[in-house]
Amino acid sequence: METINNKKPPITGNSPERAHFSALNPKSPINLVIANSQYLNFDQINIESILSPSEIAIMQRRKLDSAKREYLASRYLIKCLAQQYFAIELKELTTFFDEPSARLVIKYQNNTLPLSLVISHSKGWVAVYLASTPERMGIDLEFISEKRPFLKLAKHFYHIDEINEIERANPMSDTFFRIWTLKEALAKAIAVPIAKLLAPNVYESYANNNLLAYSCQTKQFDFSFAAPATVLQPPALIEVLLKGDLTGFEQTAVNRLHNVI
Repeated sequence: METINNKKPPITGNSPERAHFSALNPKSPINLVIANSQYLNFDQINIESILSPSEIAIMQRRKLDSAKREYLASRYLIKCLAQQYFAIELKELTTFFDEPSARLVIKYQNNTLPLSLVISHSKGWVAVYLASTPERMGIDLEFISEKRPFLKLAKHFYHIDEINEIERANPMSDTFFRIWTLKEALAKAIAVPIAKLLAPNVYESYANNNLLAYSCQTKQFDFSFAAPATVLQPPALIEVLLKGDLTGFEQTAVNRLHNVI
């Protein structure tokens, strides 16, 4: 992992205005962000200015406040990134899981916007990837827990070559979770259930699907990004600090991804 503290004036956001983004054809759009949702304060947030009625209903069905925060933060970030390309207020955009394609999409007035979108979340943190062109991408974020019986899990689910790699590693947990995020990111990229990708060798699976993988570690999390082989320069993973009332955010760090497959 390489983290670079932002020395330039921070990128900030003020919802619903788009002051921090360029016009509808930004030269340097932000595509990949990560943020901690745990500090959001529901009492201070105007949820109706961010979520559509259908999204509010979905969020309210979440039983845990932590899950509600993750949902709200992810949708806020998705819509802020989408505003780089479309001058539409946050509440007028709605996210929708499209069953036929098994992908999350963004709609405006029942029309699906031409954007590629994928999200991941773990332990209160959310990661969002969004691009303005149709792309076969996948991301995954996973908290590196030393308490999980990762070697036992690997021997039960993983390919023998992956198990051997984990046993040679120091620490073994880093390699276990790296392989896990690679599998999850691949599953999202090719729209296949993760259960079907646990046993096969993940490195061979990427090659068979003509995909590359980029990864990093940040704040006790492992992150992987699956991309077509034509993408030789992945976007940076931009860490942003959300305001508690979700009226804006600022960039705090840049995590550079490195090629692993």
